[in-house]
Amino acid sequence: MNSIKTYLERPISIAPLIVYRILFGIMVCYGCLWSISKGDIQSRYLEPQFFFKYYGFEWVGFVGEQGIYILYGLWFLSALGILLGAFYRVAIWSFFFVFTYLHLLDATNYINHYYAISIFAFFLGCLPAHAACSVDAWRKPSWQRHKMPYGYIAVFQGQVAIIYLFAAVAKMNSDWVFNAMPLKIWLLQSQDFPIIGTFFQYHATHLLMSWCGLLFDLTIVVWLWFSKTRKWGYGMVVVFHTLTGLLFNIGLFPILMIFSTVVFFDPIAQEKFLKKLGVKLQKNQADCITPTYLKYFFIGHFIVQILLPLRHHVLYGGNILWTEEGYRFSWRVMLLEKEGMATFYVEDPDTKRHWVVSNQEFLTAFQEKRMAIRPDHILQFAHYIAKRYAHRYTIQEPIVRADVYVAMNGRVSQRLIDPTVNLATKSRGIGQKDWVLPFSY
Repeated sequence: MNSIKTYLERPISIAPLIVYRILFGIMVCYGCLWSISKGDIQSRYLEPQFFFKYYGFEWVGFVGEQGIYILYGLWFLSALGILLGAFYRVAIWSFFFVFTYLHLLDATNYINHYYAISIFAFFLGCLPAHAACSVDAWRKPSWQRHKMPYGYIAVFQGQVAIIYLFAAVAKMNSDWVFNAMPLKIWLLQSQDFPIIGTFFQYHATHLLMSWCGLLFDLTIVVWLWFSKTRKWGYGMVVVFHTLTGLLFNIGLFPILMIFSTVVFFDPIAQEKFLKKLGVKLQKNQADCITPTYLKYFFIGHFIVQILLPLRHHVLYGGNILWTEEGYRFSWRVMLLEKEGMATFYVEDPDTKRHWVVSNQEFLTAFQEKRMAIRPDHILQFAHYIAKRYAHRYTIQEPIVRADVYVAMNGRVSQRLIDPTVNLATKSRGIGQKDWVLPFSY
């Protein structure tokens, strides 16, 4: 333990942290403009009349239309502050809270890289990434630093390693390894891709790319770790993520990983790179010790990061791709192609009157698509329907049932949940859902 402590506390150039701050600022600036151009403000935040919540975060409320526009403005200004290192602490924490709030507002918007961006933003908020090459360091030279403990950049390396490792482990399933699913479905839809698209019609191509994806996730950190293979490894990162970004609709994830793997490059090399750009780090004797509270925070964080992807094996049974119990926050990337159809029925237990619910009355098309394949979202929507129909028709304790069919990774659709269960009486929790039907292979 003393050797590990000494290794993590050894002083290195602060250049890797500075470079990553700049790249992160560029990415989230672009991300804000890209989200606006896609119409996310309207489609994801203003059109919905009901938001799905993460368990434990039901208290997160909606700030209203004007509030959403203000938050997007703060997002962009904060991103500029991060990029320039201007009023950095305010900028990075503003971004973290704004971005995380937008992420928590509706659970149907969950994507792995949103989660990763919040984690990296929190790291940056805890560390002096404005101590050089920043407006703040220019305003207050006393804030400038030339050295930092290696542990400051090791936390980014560790997080990247966890993302790739658990992504690889998750791919070690029969669908991915033997059937090339769901990659096969997506590649067949991309046969018009320039030059290589014609090969996407062959099953051998599907299997080859599936295995390449697994091997890439499993070994890339090793390639990046050693100096002799680092450039080759980073070249693979750029090619792999650029190709997946062009082929599949996976948002900012390729940019995030291309930028984040830069943290593996040698600190001296990164300092020389900054010098070539005209940035010279000011050498001084500033303190180079990690505060104790930060050490405990990072230890706790990585314990959680290791346990969360494993929780399915402890708390739940069955096929995780089917039930999605323990699926989110586990770095299970590009494993699912699911289509569902959910029909909800409401019954008045006193008069025996029945209604068939029109999902479109309460949900956007995007929300309905995500809800119909996720048992926890189906339950939330059932509770919402119960409240709406109880108020609309003055029903005491309405009965809500759902008939849900889901097709997973190219298979024939199957019933997802027990259609006889009154979902209005089922409470939310982290336990296994006994009303989810087992998956039939």
